[in-house]
Amino acid sequence: MQLNRIAIVGLGSIGKRHLRLIKEIRPNIEVTLIRSGVGPSSPEEDMVERVVFSIDEALKYGIDAAIISSPAPFHVEQSIRLLKAGVHLLIEKPLSDRLDNLDNLVRVANESNTKVMVGYVLRYDPAAIEFKKMIESDEIGALMHINIECGSYLPDWRPGHDYKKTVSALSNLGGGVLNELSHELDYFHWFFGKPTFVFSRLKNSKTLEIDVEDQADMLFTTNSDISAVMQIDFNRRHPVRICTLQTTKGELIWNAGEKSVEWSPSSGKTKKEIFDFNRDYIYKEQLEHFIDCVENNIQPMVTLHDGVVVVKMIDSIRKSNLERKMVAL
Repeated sequence: MQLNRIAIVGLGSIGKRHLRLIKEIRPNIEVTLIRSGVGPSSPEEDMVERVVFSIDEALKYGIDAAIISSPAPFHVEQSIRLLKAGVHLLIEKPLSDRLDNLDNLVRVANESNTKVMVGYVLRYDPAAIEFKKMIESDEIGALMHINIECGSYLPDWRPGHDYKKTVSALSNLGGGVLNELSHELDYFHWFFGKPTFVFSRLKNSKTLEIDVEDQADMLFTTNSDISAVMQIDFNRRHPVRICTLQTTKGELIWNAGEKSVEWSPSSGKTKKEIFDFNRDYIYKEQLEHFIDCVENNIQPMVTLHDGVVVVKMIDSIRKSNLERKMVAL
């Protein structure tokens, strides 16, 4: 089928990015913007064919696909409504901020003749793709230990906006470091498989004056019995996003900030490859893949199941922190 009409649900920062890139990639696609009516009007509204204030109203225009870019607590309900109407979906991460009704979402998706993918955009990062290839190669030897760090300063995320009023900072909108930086949990699952156990500590440092956790420290065990340490936060003044592997033959590093992959063998010369792409590239790749899935019946790279796995990982992390013990996933 040809994708002619798409809806965007929500016009936050990621909704605006999707809208701009759709108009660059496929300017002839007719865009319906679904807004809640709560936020102020935006100049981006001039880029769309129409603005409506409910999914039912949008469905009257015969939309083929939709991008769910509203806050996480609304994703499941909105997705189920659209899937029942036969609309293909790209659902922004995280899939939801809770486990409630996920089984129903999966059932409705399975019963519909639609494509559903989740917006974990780091899977389209060329350096991440190369890193995964090296993990699966014989070159680096056997994996011994995993260390993942991701941190930056939340007030710097959206210049010109009061960070305390953004989705990231508000519990009722699905904020907190676990949901906002769930990319790390997705790529952990992508690179190493679903972990078997987790022990975690979540903390609100009180330094940002927000009502959600701004730090998370986790110790995972992979299904191959490898230990993995993950630390993510909203407090770091010098941003970092890095995954470091110790192996029987050396050290392998993916530095997402540098867009690089570095292999330092125990003997021999270090090899470092830097990938040249701008921030829009991975989002364009994701949108083009979504369109390809819809038009050519291709399996999504990041499936609904992948999104559910991350929500379940987050639930287990929260349970471990609450019970102060290791939890099985």
